This record gives sequence, C-alpha cells and structure tokens, in this order.
Amino acid sequence: MPNGVLPIQTLRKLLQPKIIDGIDEKYLNPASIDLPFSDDDEAYKVESIFLPLKGETVRSALELIGAEKHDLSQRLEVGVPYVIKIAGTWNLPDDVYAYANPKSSTGRNNAFCRVVADGVPMYDALIGPGWKGELWLLVRPDSFPVLVQPGLSLAQVRLFYGKSFLDKLEVEIAVKKHGLLFNPSGYVIPNEDVHWHADSLVLSLYVGENMGWECRGSRKTIDFSKIRHYDGEEFFEPVRSRNGSIILRKNTFYILATEERIMVPPYLSAELRAIDPRLGEFRSHAAGYIDPGWGWGKEGEKHGSHITLEVIPFEDTLIRSGQAIARIRYERMYQEPDVVYDAANSNYTEQRGATLSKHFKA
Repeated sequence: MPNGVLPIQTLRKLLQPKIIDGIDEKYLNPASIDLPFSDDDEAYKVESIFLPLKGETVRSALELIGAEKHDLSQRLEVGVPYVIKIAGTWNLPDDVYAYANPKSSTGRNNAFCRVVADGVPMYDALIGPGWKGELWLLVRPDSFPVLVQPGLSLAQVRLFYGKSFLDKLEVEIAVKKHGLLFNPSGYVIPNEDVHWHADSLVLSLYVGENMGWECRGSRKTIDFSKIRHYDGEEFFEPVRSRNGSIILRKNTFYILATEERIMVPPYLSAELRAIDPRLGEFRSHAAGYIDPGWGWGKEGEKHGSHITLEVIPFEDTLIRSGQAIARIRYERMYQEPDVVYDAANSNYTEQRGATLSKHFKA
C-alpha cells in the first residue's frame, strides 16, 4: 500500500459504525474531515488550557481545570478558554493516524483552537495504533467575542497511512514537472531560487499598498454561522506600507499574504509549518493545512494562489518586501481525491492576496 494523506473517497468509506460514527458526509473535504460540535451542546468554560495524560480521558480531566457548564447560545468571550465536545465516536484502524488543524476561517478571526483527544498528551493528534475515544476542542477568542453552535466546525482532521511528507529530491522533481511556487506574475520559481529551511520551503511576505488588515480587538460579536455578513472595517483596519517596509506592532493581529503564489497539485497536499525563531519573532499562521488542488484550477490551468497568513509579532518588527514569513511542507496523497480544492467551490478559491474570513462581505 502507498503512504500518504487519505483522500475524500477513502474517508467516505471510514464514515461508518465502529470506525467514525456520527459524522455526516457533508463534513468531508478533498483530504480532510471537518470536526463539528456535538448536538449534545456539551461545552465548558475552563480556567486554563490543558492536555490529558497518556491513558487519561479528556472528560475525567475537566474537574482539574475548573470546568463550568457553558450554554452555546451565549457567546464565547475574549481571552476565556472553553472546551467543547466534538461530534461522533472514533475508532481508527490500527495502521491509520491523524493530525488536526484549525480551519482557515477560525485562524482568520484569531480564535485559538486546539483539538484534544482521549489519552493523547499532544495537541491536534490522534495517534494509535487503533486510537479510539472522544474528541474535544479547546477554543479561546483572542480579538473579539464569537458565537458558535452545535454542528459548526472550527477545526478539521487529516488521516494518514504511513510517512507522507516529501523529501528534497521529490520536491525538486515536482518543481521541474509543473512548478510549486510561482512569482506574482505567475512564472515558476525554479529549484535554484527556492529557499529551504529544514524540511520546508520558505515563503516571503508581500509588502505594498493594500497589503492586508490589522485588528487590535473589538467588543462586537461575530456569529460564525453567518457568511458574507459583516463589514470588515468594523473589526479590521487596512494596512499599507511605505517604501517597501512596515513596522508590525507587538501582539497585534494581522491578516497578510505571501509574495509567492502557491500550487498544490492533486497528488499532493501541504501544511504551513511554524516559523523558526531564527527567521523572525512572530507567529506566521494559525490554520495551516492546504488541500490538494489549491492554486491548481479545475484542470491544472492555474499558476498558484497567494496564501493568506495570520501574523502576530512578539516584538515590534520591521518587515520588508520579500522577507521570510512562513514555511510550507508538501505531503503526498495516498490517492488523488475525487474532487480537488479549486473545483469544490470553496469560500477561498478566488481569493486575491490577504483576505478576511468567509464571515465578511467581499
């Protein structure tokens, strides 16, 4: 059997009793499963985030963190952590493991989001062999209050069979075949101009006019069930640079974009990796997973798409055009998915540069 990320047609087969029960097919993406909140409306306000110990259930640890029942009809307050039950019962096959990521719309609204799984002393991981148990989501809005409901998804999970990420030679072959990174004009960036850091390709920041958005916080509430509903400038301010540079302010939340256009062919997926502190004192993204077919078009006619970044500087930081801002690691698919991202009519298929979440008017 080949190694790789499981595609939608394989995930669909796992949505059944005794494997992944209680998750509807509508939550499937080309290579991931959205994780909806349980209809049980089971949510708690807690004193701190936490991790279960090995062999310990999340439910048994709730008392240790001062869990108080929270009514999901009430908003989640800024700076307050909550733990919310995820739908379904999970019993993964022995040869399958999983990692979770916040969804892009979650990251673009600066909501801290981590999946915790029974018996796994690690965030965003379902590690076996044969992991089974309950999944919960740690959520903390950090810029403005939010309202969520049962059935809503703030995170997604990818399932893997074996080691999946590409080595340097495999990436170089993919670049020669059709390109992975493109300049703003749509020309392939050749291997000799691709910058590596550890197992990932380095991406740079677009700095210029209309380069993104800044949020210093708001008391207004966003209902995550409402799409294309809010005016962006009620929560964010436009960011513009002068002379190819800008100072990003400490602990301020920014929506920015890559200089490069990124392509993820259908036989690959990709993940943004945490930026190394030696490359900069900032967080460069909150979500990070990129589906097969991103920047590909319906038939491979597209030359990449810019990636929106969620940036929080840890120090006041001067940023100049072309400066390293993020890292991307490519992973092979177990099989090409039946439907690729750009053909799935996603909320972000046609985004141009730094784009606010789907909850805001275009």
